[in-house]
Amino acid sequence: MDTVTRSAKAAFLREDLGPCACQRRIRSTLDVIANKWAVPVLIELVRAEGEPLRFTRLARAIPGITQKELTKQLREMEAAGLVRRKVYPVVPPKVEYTLTELGWSLDPVLDALARWAATYGNVVADNQAQFMARKNADGADPQEPAPPSR
Repeated sequence: MDTVTRSAKAAFLREDLGPCACQRRIRSTLDVIANKWAVPVLIELVRAEGEPLRFTRLARAIPGITQKELTKQLREMEAAGLVRRKVYPVVPPKVEYTLTELGWSLDPVLDALARWAATYGNVVADNQAQFMARKNADGADPQEPAPPSR
Protein backbone atom coordinates (compact mmCIF):
# COMPACT_ATOMS: atom_id res chain seq x y z
CA MET A 1 0.00 0.00 0.00
CA ASP A 2 1.50 3.34 -0.96
CA THR A 3 1.99 6.17 1.54
CA VAL A 4 -0.84 8.32 0.16
CA THR A 5 -3.41 5.53 0.46
CA ARG A 6 -2.10 4.56 3.88
CA SER A 7 -2.36 8.18 5.09
CA ALA A 8 -5.87 8.61 3.73
CA LYS A 9 -7.10 5.43 5.37
CA ALA A 10 -5.36 6.18 8.67
CA ALA A 11 -6.95 9.66 8.81
CA PHE A 12 -10.04 8.15 10.44
CA LEU A 13 -7.85 6.97 13.30
CA ARG A 14 -6.60 10.53 13.83
CA GLU A 15 -10.05 12.09 14.28
CA ASP A 16 -10.42 14.98 16.67
CA LEU A 17 -11.49 12.48 19.30
CA GLY A 18 -7.85 11.88 20.13
CA PRO A 19 -5.98 8.60 20.29
CA CYS A 20 -7.44 7.44 23.61
CA ALA A 21 -11.07 7.79 22.51
CA CYS A 22 -10.32 6.08 19.20
CA GLN A 23 -8.52 3.23 20.96
CA ARG A 24 -11.41 2.82 23.41
CA ARG A 25 -13.94 2.58 20.56
CA ILE A 26 -11.84 0.00 18.73
CA ARG A 27 -11.16 -1.98 21.92
CA SER A 28 -14.82 -2.03 22.96
CA THR A 29 -15.79 -3.23 19.48
CA LEU A 30 -13.13 -5.95 19.53
CA ASP A 31 -14.30 -7.04 22.98
CA VAL A 32 -17.63 -7.95 21.37
CA ILE A 33 -16.46 -9.50 18.09
CA ALA A 34 -12.95 -10.84 18.71
CA ASN A 35 -13.49 -13.63 21.17
CA LYS A 36 -13.28 -17.33 20.37
CA TRP A 37 -16.88 -17.86 19.25
CA ALA A 38 -18.09 -14.46 17.99
CA VAL A 39 -16.68 -14.74 14.46
CA PRO A 40 -17.97 -18.29 13.85
CA VAL A 41 -21.44 -17.26 15.08
CA LEU A 42 -21.41 -14.10 12.94
CA ILE A 43 -20.26 -16.04 9.89
CA GLU A 44 -23.08 -18.58 10.27
CA LEU A 45 -25.67 -15.83 10.65
CA VAL A 46 -24.27 -14.02 7.57
CA ARG A 47 -24.26 -17.27 5.58
CA ALA A 48 -27.95 -17.72 6.43
CA GLU A 49 -28.59 -14.56 4.37
CA GLY A 50 -31.26 -13.24 6.71
CA GLU A 51 -32.99 -16.58 7.29
CA PRO A 52 -33.62 -17.00 11.03
CA LEU A 53 -31.50 -19.76 12.57
CA ARG A 54 -32.54 -21.92 15.46
CA PHE A 55 -30.14 -22.56 18.31
CA THR A 56 -29.58 -26.21 17.40
CA ARG A 57 -28.78 -25.36 13.78
CA LEU A 58 -26.20 -22.81 14.91
CA ALA A 59 -24.72 -25.31 17.37
CA ARG A 60 -24.40 -27.98 14.66
CA ALA A 61 -22.80 -25.52 12.23
CA ILE A 62 -20.03 -24.50 14.66
CA PRO A 63 -17.74 -27.42 15.49
CA GLY A 64 -16.57 -27.57 19.09
CA ILE A 65 -18.93 -25.00 20.59
CA THR A 66 -20.83 -26.12 23.66
CA GLN A 67 -24.43 -25.23 24.43
CA LYS A 68 -23.24 -23.04 27.31
CA GLU A 69 -20.70 -21.21 25.12
CA LEU A 70 -23.21 -20.62 22.32
CA THR A 71 -25.81 -19.34 24.78
CA LYS A 72 -23.29 -16.95 26.32
CA GLN A 73 -22.10 -15.73 22.91
CA LEU A 74 -25.61 -15.13 21.60
CA ARG A 75 -26.55 -13.23 24.78
CA GLU A 76 -23.48 -10.99 24.46
CA MET A 77 -24.25 -10.31 20.81
CA GLU A 78 -27.91 -9.63 21.61
CA ALA A 79 -26.86 -7.21 24.38
CA ALA A 80 -24.58 -5.41 21.90
CA GLY A 81 -27.43 -5.12 19.42
CA LEU A 82 -25.84 -7.39 16.80
CA VAL A 83 -28.32 -10.25 17.05
CA ARG A 84 -32.10 -10.35 17.33
CA ARG A 85 -33.60 -13.17 19.38
CA LYS A 86 -37.19 -14.15 18.71
CA VAL A 87 -38.98 -16.48 21.12
CA TYR A 88 -42.16 -18.24 20.01
CA PRO A 89 -44.75 -19.14 22.68
CA VAL A 90 -44.83 -22.85 21.87
CA VAL A 91 -43.88 -26.09 23.57
CA PRO A 92 -41.15 -27.14 23.14
CA PRO A 93 -39.65 -23.64 23.10
CA LYS A 94 -38.73 -22.26 19.69
CA VAL A 95 -36.08 -19.54 19.54
CA GLU A 96 -34.63 -18.04 16.36
CA TYR A 97 -31.68 -15.73 15.80
CA THR A 98 -30.99 -13.23 13.03
CA LEU A 99 -28.56 -10.40 12.54
CA THR A 100 -29.80 -6.89 13.21
CA GLU A 101 -28.93 -4.02 10.89
CA LEU A 102 -25.97 -3.34 13.17
CA GLY A 103 -24.93 -6.98 12.92
CA TRP A 104 -25.16 -6.86 9.13
CA SER A 105 -22.86 -3.82 9.15
CA LEU A 106 -20.07 -6.22 10.21
CA ASP A 107 -20.38 -8.20 6.96
CA PRO A 108 -17.85 -6.06 5.04
CA VAL A 109 -15.55 -6.06 8.07
CA LEU A 110 -15.61 -9.87 8.22
CA ASP A 111 -15.09 -10.00 4.46
CA ALA A 112 -12.05 -7.70 4.72
CA LEU A 113 -10.62 -9.80 7.57
CA ALA A 114 -11.17 -13.00 5.61
CA ARG A 115 -9.43 -11.52 2.57
CA TRP A 116 -6.53 -10.27 4.70
CA ALA A 117 -6.19 -13.68 6.36
CA ALA A 118 -6.26 -15.44 2.97
CA THR A 119 -3.54 -13.11 1.68
CA TYR A 120 -1.32 -12.80 4.76
CA GLY A 121 -2.26 -15.66 7.10
CA ASN A 122 0.61 -17.85 5.89
CA VAL A 123 3.04 -14.93 6.18
CA VAL A 124 2.01 -14.38 9.80
CA ALA A 125 2.33 -18.11 10.57
CA ASP A 126 5.78 -18.22 8.92
CA ASN A 127 6.92 -15.15 10.86
CA GLN A 128 5.72 -16.70 14.11
CA ALA A 129 7.53 -19.97 13.34
CA GLN A 130 10.75 -18.11 12.50
CA PHE A 131 10.47 -16.07 15.68
CA MET A 132 10.04 -19.20 17.80
CA ALA A 133 12.92 -20.93 16.00
CA ARG A 134 15.20 -17.97 16.78
CA LYS A 135 13.98 -17.92 20.36
CA ASN A 136 14.58 -21.65 20.79
CA ALA A 137 18.01 -21.49 19.11
CA ASP A 138 19.19 -18.59 21.26
CA GLY A 139 17.48 -19.70 24.43
CA ALA A 140 16.24 -16.15 24.91
CA ASP A 141 13.61 -13.84 23.49
CA PRO A 142 15.04 -12.48 20.20
CA GLN A 143 13.44 -9.10 20.91
CA GLU A 144 15.04 -8.68 24.33
CA PRO A 145 18.52 -7.21 24.57
CA ALA A 146 21.21 -9.46 25.97
CA PRO A 147 21.87 -8.91 29.67
CA PRO A 148 24.91 -6.73 30.38
CA SER A 149 28.10 -8.65 31.11
CA ARG A 150 29.78 -8.14 34.46
